[in-house]
Amino acid sequence: MAETRLEALTVSAPATSANLGPGFDCLAVAIDLGNAVVITRRPGPLEVRVTGEGAGEVPEDETNLVCRALESGLGSLDGLAIECRNRIPLGRGLGSSAAAVCSGLVAANALGGLRWTPDDILARATEIEGHADNAAACLLGGLVAVGPGPTGRLIPVPDELAFVAVIPDARTSTDTARRALPSEVPLGDAAATLANAVGLTLALCEGRLEDVPPFLVDHLHEPHRAPLIPGVEVIRGLVDGHDCLGATISGSGPAMLLWCLQDASDRVAAAAEEALAAAGIAARVRPSRRSAAGVRARWTGGSDLRLARAVG
Repeated sequence: MAETRLEALTVSAPATSANLGPGFDCLAVAIDLGNAVVITRRPGPLEVRVTGEGAGEVPEDETNLVCRALESGLGSLDGLAIECRNRIPLGRGLGSSAAAVCSGLVAANALGGLRWTPDDILARATEIEGHADNAAACLLGGLVAVGPGPTGRLIPVPDELAFVAVIPDARTSTDTARRALPSEVPLGDAAATLANAVGLTLALCEGRLEDVPPFLVDHLHEPHRAPLIPGVEVIRGLVDGHDCLGATISGSGPAMLLWCLQDASDRVAAAAEEALAAAGIAARVRPSRRSAAGVRARWTGGSDLRLARAVG
């Protein structure tokens, strides 16, 4: 007799980098690093297992962020076995919490047949996360702008744009990074940052990557968060306007993104590794591309394999 395979829902969610310099709380990009959550129905109480990043640290019960998001749509989680296969580092500003929340909400939508729209899921993710930028990029993929609602809209980006993620071994909590920000900023700083955010968006939309470097400058959050970033001056010292277009703090940090052209990404990564090693700073350096895909869900097992609608 053939073995019966239990049907499972597998949800994949990309890492994200928010702010992108001058786009504080309103620009973010999904990058090609992600988590997977595998959910299987079977008799019995909830079971949770975490592997990879955060194993032994992330809760393996109903307080897990994936479970909290799932529970918001399904109620009881009895009868589910959940495996979180994590590749996104925790506490580095790469959207690990947004990936968990969005995975749970998309899974709830699929498992419960809830018919949530993409905007419904973004609103729920924002309510749990407290801000919409990482969640919008995680759900939609690509590079996004976030507006009131909240709503997320894709910004077209040239294919040759690439990044190098610099991920320090040290962590920074989002709360600590938020507390570093002033409650008021000079009007001139706000105006200059707004102009750079508009200029960056237009340069990306029009494929003018050579115009990107000056537009990556921020006056609202990066000057106050930079002291929390190990090796920030080392990383910024790599910016040359040619191979390396610029450097931005990823979300609340301490990870950073080096912006570059795809054919220069290996050179930029090698230069970053050399400079960090010389400065005695422990960090991972990872050439990265933007992820065109956001959260995706698929059913496996049973007698077939079929795609589940990811966000609505």
